[in-house]
Amino acid sequence: MEIVVIGAGWHGGEIYSYLLDLSAEDPSLHLAGFIDEQKPRGRCRGIEVLGRFEDLDALLKRNPGEIYRYITAVGNNGTRRMFVDKITRIASANLQAWSLIHSKSTIGHDVEIGCGTCLAPGSIVTTHVRIGSHCILNVKASVSHDCVLGDFVNINPGATVAGNVRIGEGAFIGAGATVIDKVAIGEWSIIGAGAVVVRDVPPHVTVVGVPARVIKRHES
Repeated sequence: MEIVVIGAGWHGGEIYSYLLDLSAEDPSLHLAGFIDEQKPRGRCRGIEVLGRFEDLDALLKRNPGEIYRYITAVGNNGTRRMFVDKITRIASANLQAWSLIHSKSTIGHDVEIGCGTCLAPGSIVTTHVRIGSHCILNVKASVSHDCVLGDFVNINPGATVAGNVRIGEGAFIGAGATVIDKVAIGEWSIIGAGAVVVRDVPPHVTVVGVPARVIKRHES
């Protein structure tokens, strides 16, 4: 299986590390390289940068019989969505989104995980959970029973999401934050690191503190 990683920055380094772990367990997994708009082709921090999006398009056209899988390695949710939109416009039949499920993550019964999502080592998803496409559950993030996460959600390291929580598209849950049960997080909202969310959060806001309170409203 040929894997292309979109983004060769710091999160790309983490994805590379996870791929090394997975390829040691499954030798059929092969990293084709990274696509990054900001870096020149060649070796960068020990990884192979294939070039920009047009270089990815050229690679796919050179190898029409090879199926490539891709995963985004960008922590910013809006940028990640923009990159997925760019890849969608390439519209190649031999490129498909791939979900990275680390072997040291824990996934319970009746869990759905959307395409292009990453579950880092130590992440936990309990039961009856729906996770959208192109999400990130980072190291030691936990999502409890009956939660629903929209597309492009990012749950940062050590964050805890209790049961029956609804998280809208593009929401960002900061490191070490806690979201209590039965609350809703609006789309594209930001939960600050260490915040404790005890009531619903509207869309397009930033909340911080214990208990979390709105400190900023964003443009839609």
